[in-house]
Parts: sequence; C-alpha cells; structure tokens
Amino acid sequence: MPSFIRTLALLALPLAASAACPPLPAGYTEPPAQRLQVDLVRELAQPWQAGGEIVLVCGAGGQPLAGRLARPPADAAEERARRAEQFALAKRLNLARRGEVNPRNLVLAPEQLALLERFALADAGAVWLREVADDTLRLFNKGYLEYDRALWQRTLRSGRMTRLSQLLTGRLTEAGQFAEDAQVFKFAAYAGPGAMAQPGAIGLGDAGLKCHFPSSSELVDPHAILSHEFGHTRYGDPDSSGSLLGEARTVERYENPVRLRNGYEPRALYFQRTSQGRLEPRKDSLLDRLSILKREKGIAIADQRSVDRYHCDCPGPLPVILDCEVRQRPGADGITDPSFEHDCKLNWKPEPWGADALPAPEKRVPRLRLP
Repeated sequence: MPSFIRTLALLALPLAASAACPPLPAGYTEPPAQRLQVDLVRELAQPWQAGGEIVLVCGAGGQPLAGRLARPPADAAEERARRAEQFALAKRLNLARRGEVNPRNLVLAPEQLALLERFALADAGAVWLREVADDTLRLFNKGYLEYDRALWQRTLRSGRMTRLSQLLTGRLTEAGQFAEDAQVFKFAAYAGPGAMAQPGAIGLGDAGLKCHFPSSSELVDPHAILSHEFGHTRYGDPDSSGSLLGEARTVERYENPVRLRNGYEPRALYFQRTSQGRLEPRKDSLLDRLSILKREKGIAIADQRSVDRYHCDCPGPLPVILDCEVRQRPGADGITDPSFEHDCKLNWKPEPWGADALPAPEKRVPRLRLP
C-alpha cells in the first residue's frame, strides 16, 4: 500500500471512531449511585411515575452504558412505553429460575407473570419497577451484566440505539458472578397462597390471592398486595417485616395509598395468626418488643401513648398485653370455651402519613392516564 494512502487511513481512524459513537443525548444522566427509600405517597402525587426514558450511550472505548433522559413523557403512550421497557428488563434479568432464590422456589407461572405485568404498567408498579430497573442500570454500568456484543456492533453501525432489554442476555459476566455488590433482585413463585418478600426478592404463591382477607370482610387489591411486599424489600423498608409495628406501617405507607388510588377502602385491620393454645411467653413476644422500643426509642410503656395504636383484641381479662395469639380459657366446668378458638386481630389507627394524610381523589395532582 502506498505510504500516503496508509497515512490517510490512519488519519481517518479517529473520525471513524467518533462517527461510531454518537454524542451523549441532551439530558442524559446515569442512575444515582445509591438507592433511596421509596416515598410512595409522594411518587403517586407526581404526574408521571416511570422515570426518565432508559437509553444506551457509547462510553469510552466504545462499550455501552445505560442511563435515563431527564425529561417528562410527551404523552400517555410514551409513559406506557417507559413502563413496558422496565417490565421487559425485569423479564430479561429479574425472573428467578427454579431453586435460585431458595431450594424450594418455583418459576413464575404465566398467570403470575401476567399479574406482575399489569402491576408494572400501573402507577404504583411503575414506581417500584423503576427502582428495580435503576439497579439493573447500575449493575450494567459496572460491567456485571453480559450483553450481546454482535448486536451492539450492529447498533453502532446503524446509528440507531437498541433498547437495553434487547441488548442484555440475562446473565452475569464473570466479574458479576464474583462481585459482592452484584445482587440481582428476583421475582419467584412458591407453593402456597398469598405473597411474601425478603430484601432481595418477592415471592408469589401458586395458590393465588384470596378475594377477601382471612377473618375479615375487607376486599383484597392484588396491586396493593404487591406494593405491600415491595415495602418489605430493599426498595422500601427491609427491616419492617416480622414485627407488628413494621407490618402496620407497611400497610399505611405502601398498601393503603395503592388501595385508595384503585378505588378500594383503606385497609384497617392486620391479622397476626399464630398457633393457638401457646401460653408460655416467647422471646419475641409483644411485651418484649415493647420493652426493646422503650430502651431504644424512649417509649413509655406505662401509658403507651406512642404505641396505643397497636393492640391485640385477644380473649382474656383486659387490660393486658397479650402476644397476639389464640388463648384458650377453661370454663368453670373445666371444658375449653370454644368462643376463644379464633385468630387474634391487630388493629391500628392511621398515622399522619397514612390514609388520612392522602389527598382526596378529586384533589390529586393531574397525571397521565393510560388506556
């Protein structure tokens, strides 16, 4: 090759590289380095919930990076497209394989996946799936998620960016497999009814959800149940599960706002069901929990002014603090009174951030309505 032709070719390389990597689009931002606890009441008061449009850009060296465009959607169709992309990312990365979350977890059935999709396209679901998607963006930008390199090269040559959900393979890279901070959130199924959560996963029972809460006439809103479970994950308050106060606050912060938005009455009753007949106090009894609160937060148990919203309607010589479990009391003739063979109930009054603090439906901030 003549020297002048080779020189021209070398000079053209930077131009070719710059043409292959288009400039960053206006308003491009990477996801926050640290996730923040979701304030669902505030988020639902906003005119849009899915966050900025997820886009791919070309980083230094030509590798793909992912972020969002900080601009509101133009219309309901664009907002719905953003919600759909968040769900597409969840389908690609966040659906658990059998035994992946724990040895007994199952794969989501088609009906469970359909419920999750409806939730993801609704307002509250868009907020939660936005947080899951931001986790995905962070993992991708750290090099923890595998992507289709051939598709990325075709994307660069065409000049039209593909969607992140199409680029990902759904697998971790070698670096991601050994990184302690490469924790992928998972949706899984399990044998049984209802739904449950842990900081890094949500499980849906294969027996589905009931139409009414057990021992209650209150209707069940499936989307509110999913939002409740999200409240127990790392996107809400992961320390809220397993305690009476935590469950009640989860209902108020993450379940009732969704119920009200969907036309349901706010949930006013939470049931703590335990084995009946237990008379010995447990290490995690209600009285023990109140004692811990007294030591750690200065609550006066004598008058219980700070915790009078939590009490058990259990049979017994009130006023006493019982452990929210069925207590069978022998009658005068020594026969157990059958009227005490039922579940105890935990009642609470709404806190300031609960149902009473939510705006009435006609006063809500206008929002995009999806078809």
